[in-house]
Amino acid sequence: MRQEQGQQAGTFAMARRDRLLGQARKLCANPTDADDLVQEVIARFIEEFGDNPHLPAEASGEAWLVKTLTHLFYTQCRRQRTQLNRAQDPALSEHARETSPIPACDAITPEQFSEARGTLSPKLHETYELHASGMKYEEIARRLEIPIGTVKKRLHDARSRLRKYLQNLLKLGPP
Repeated sequence: MRQEQGQQAGTFAMARRDRLLGQARKLCANPTDADDLVQEVIARFIEEFGDNPHLPAEASGEAWLVKTLTHLFYTQCRRQRTQLNRAQDPALSEHARETSPIPACDAITPEQFSEARGTLSPKLHETYELHASGMKYEEIARRLEIPIGTVKKRLHDARSRLRKYLQNLLKLGPP
């Protein structure tokens, strides 16, 4: 029974592998890292849900996969940044921060990014969130019943507005 449950979890995750791989390729610098990231997410899904008698609902399971993929990617980025700074503990590495400035995107907190997303119009926000969840342009166009060119324009506008808002926020500095 346990093996059968693990197989069900594996089948569920593997059925979404291509979508996860597409999302990972948007995040990662190279295809090998993207593939490794997806394999790790699938392994964690099986580990998490393989012993459960019931898998999560389809939408919940997909959300878990995408969220885990994103969190793993950011964890890897933090780990790499720490290694690049040659710091055993970033909290103790004042010298590392003085010698290598923090890239602007690393200075943005999740709360600041949420605040920036909140400034988008409802149409831009919805389009941006669908894309951020891993949907391709064609899928977004079908779901919103708009032309693919409109999806591209909305994403361009959303990114431009987010960039401008966050750049202004960084210029102002902490309150």
